[in-house]
Amino acid sequence: MTLLLRALSALLIVGTALAAEPAPRVEPAPAAAPKLLGRIEGDRYIAPGEAYSVPVPVLHGANATIMDNGEIVVFKDKVATLLTIAAFPMPPVARWEFETTPAKDYLIAFFRDNILRDYVREFPGSTIESARFLPEVFGGAMVAFTLLPEGSVFTPPAPRTPPGLVAKRGHFVFVREGRIYVLAVELAERITRTADTALTTAEEDQVLFDRLVTVLAAMRFGHDAGPAAKQTDDKGPGAGADDPEAPTQNTPGN
Repeated sequence: MTLLLRALSALLIVGTALAAEPAPRVEPAPAAAPKLLGRIEGDRYIAPGEAYSVPVPVLHGANATIMDNGEIVVFKDKVATLLTIAAFPMPPVARWEFETTPAKDYLIAFFRDNILRDYVREFPGSTIESARFLPEVFGGAMVAFTLLPEGSVFTPPAPRTPPGLVAKRGHFVFVREGRIYVLAVELAERITRTADTALTTAEEDQVLFDRLVTVLAAMRFGHDAGPAAKQTDDKGPGAGADDPEAPTQNTPGN
């Protein structure tokens, strides 16, 4: 069982809603949000152990939820947002492999043997549509776009029906401070737009890439992740705002 599958299996247990008691003589209270192992302070989610923090995205509708475990957090709704952030601690063997293998080869193998394998198990026929290596980001990072048959969390507009729809996700994979990170976002527009307003492949890639970069630029890592960290950069919150290695929103890569 791969890292992602084990973590997501645990997440399903963590994500079980806790029943809330109804107040007397009023409408029953909605179920409480799933208990988090991380925490939310202000507008930021802080991962367990303060490994990183990230602004909580805007979520829409009654089905919106935030779930996490020790390695993954999921922000999702049925309208526009699916963001997952995985931060897998690297055991000594994995660190040795990373240090002795070209970053491009290591990240491609990790994504293929863990992320894609779990996608294929859950959504048969899932494929990597394209992938790009960014050698200048964090000593080497990978951007990958996947196609997932019937793998969307979003609800298509009538009269479209879910069977046959192919979801698309963008991923940003990199190593930082002893963890391998996988950021993933789903392109809601692929499901929610009508056929005559569909985006081209290049436009889809750009939208996903820009959203991934926006998330990454707002993340804070390690000792900067906690609530005591100062935000002195006027260009925006997060370590990525002034990190010379952070990617920019110009192109998904070459």
